[in-house]
Amino acid sequence: MKIEEMIVAKRADCCGCEACANICPKNAITMTRDAEGFAYPKINPELCIKCGKCDATCPSLNFKAANVDNFPATFTAIYDNDKILRHSSSGGAFTALSEIILRDGGIVFGAGFDKNWHVIHTAAKSLDELDNLRGSKYVQSQIGDVYRQVRDALKSSKVLFTGTPCQCVGLKRFLGGDNENLLTVDIICHGTPSPALWENYIDTLGYSHEITSVNFRSKRNGWGQTIDINFSDRGHVFGANTKNLYGKLFLNNLTLRPSCHACKAKFPNNRSDLTIGDAWGVTNFAPEMYDKRGVSVIFVHTDKGKKFFEQTTLRTKQVTFLDAIRKNRLAITAVVAEPRREDFFADFAANADKFAVMQKYFDEDLDEATRKKVAKKNNLAFWSDCKAIAAQIRQKFSQNILIVTTYTDDDVKNFLLDHFERNFPNSNFYICRLADDGGKYVCKEIFSSLTFDVKDEVAAIADFVKNYNITKVILERGMKFNTTTFIEWLKNCGLPLQAFARK
Repeated sequence: MKIEEMIVAKRADCCGCEACANICPKNAITMTRDAEGFAYPKINPELCIKCGKCDATCPSLNFKAANVDNFPATFTAIYDNDKILRHSSSGGAFTALSEIILRDGGIVFGAGFDKNWHVIHTAAKSLDELDNLRGSKYVQSQIGDVYRQVRDALKSSKVLFTGTPCQCVGLKRFLGGDNENLLTVDIICHGTPSPALWENYIDTLGYSHEITSVNFRSKRNGWGQTIDINFSDRGHVFGANTKNLYGKLFLNNLTLRPSCHACKAKFPNNRSDLTIGDAWGVTNFAPEMYDKRGVSVIFVHTDKGKKFFEQTTLRTKQVTFLDAIRKNRLAITAVVAEPRREDFFADFAANADKFAVMQKYFDEDLDEATRKKVAKKNNLAFWSDCKAIAAQIRQKFSQNILIVTTYTDDDVKNFLLDHFERNFPNSNFYICRLADDGGKYVCKEIFSSLTFDVKDEVAAIADFVKNYNITKVILERGMKFNTTTFIEWLKNCGLPLQAFARK
């Protein structure tokens, strides 16, 4: 089958969503772990009838990049209930959405713990059962036959399915499309560590002490990145993920599935109704929404998602998409693998003492030069993805208008929303004003907030207008620049000029 050929040719193309195993009518496909502890489909030739359903369902084999014409509506959100907020990873958005489904007699599917603290996808049919699904799980969860359970449940009830973007895509591929009773909610995903790694870690900790609770994102010291594992003898493992054995390896991108470094399910290629995550950096773009107990960010992708989101009792504020992802780059960009990743998993596979291997790489840090190189690669990848998405969106506009002004950013945005977008429909706006130090012009694209520096030269300004296909210039009436360069260019640009005044 093509799935087997794909995995042999490029292992990173398989995200382990398990759609193929669920769709097989003869149960001929089992998910089998490799030496790194990640599950891949294995086909039993004695059971396989070569119906081709696995190939037809596989998200990677049938991948088509999405056409995006706008950024999703974006909100920060807080569940105003102290108990729920303190037991949620961020602002309680998952609980608020789940309550709508459960109170209507529906079922919620998500990642939870089994009795051994291994991570599996399972169902919740009550608010009490929802506790197991609440909170982050920094492990690739085992789907099992959950896609089939979702399909059966949809025959008689509403369903909320939450998981990684690739799991949500896998479910949609399995179902053959969307379903009006199905709400899909994916998470802003850093990537999924090896289940074998987590199981070895947690089993080692629990060997002599019975574990009573695991929280990857404890709020004992407030909203942040803190792991908290408690034992029956009242002992516990507690501290920042950057200083925890398992957490540090995860955050350093040593332990992720190969497909996570080439993810095909980031925005805009995710197929979910909503995306939820932490509103990192909220003090920079919506400071009034900051809460030390946690704040969620929500991206609304579909009308169905909007309908459910509006039914919640969350306290919300709408923000711009790019403001929200500046500290949440993983919403659109896959992380670069740590240079030692292959060495780590080779050691992990070869050594019986797995815990000792983890400890070795925990103790060893990258040198500063390599760390900076990796950070630069991640930064460049993010901005490249931003520009690619913006370029797609830009295509929908019939004209590009350059607005020359002295107003501050907030003034410009408010004025444009109230005036220019109403008077110039289907237009893309660039705002040009002097930088704060007066030394250069700064252009901002209003729909994306991407910033372009324009040198104080007529030729450079002309190149900007040519490259971004500016069709009209609207000039603030009576504006006073401390240089004549822009005025000189405006007189010779040959573009239609129009003046505006703030009322």
